[in-house]
Amino acid sequence: MDIIYTICFIKRQRNSIEEYLLLLRNNEPNQHKWNGVGGKIEPGETPLNSIQREILEETGLSVTSLTAHGIVTWQTGGMYLFTAESNEEVKIECDEGILEWKPFEWIMASSEDEVVSNILYYLPHLTKEAKQKEYACTYGENDRLLSVDIRDLALCN
Repeated sequence: MDIIYTICFIKRQRNSIEEYLLLLRNNEPNQHKWNGVGGKIEPGETPLNSIQREILEETGLSVTSLTAHGIVTWQTGGMYLFTAESNEEVKIECDEGILEWKPFEWIMASSEDEVVSNILYYLPHLTKEAKQKEYACTYGENDRLLSVDIRDLALCN
């Protein structure tokens, strides 16, 4: 299995409400669903370099305080998982879709038709867990999420 993608959930506090910057994707995979920002690791890039580039390209933010949380995997691949914090204004649209700050409660109450299904399993852990984890997702027919196995993972940054 190749881990060739990165994803980041950028957080801010606004009026005591925890919000995350999400992207409503224009393209497959996960077209017309909200997700974090990120993308494919380019040749010669480290996961950290990749997510910094993707954040800058998609949001206009130059984020330096990134926290690695492990990996999200599925049958055929995976992605490195990061969080960051920012109170800066961001672009509203990019080539990948529309960006919008969404309250944590809205994300967790959303259906799998609105947000990418696996984030409902790992997003609650990202601010509470100090250890890096693997979120091993198993998908069935029509890319339906069947299960997420969460286990400790020892990764070097």
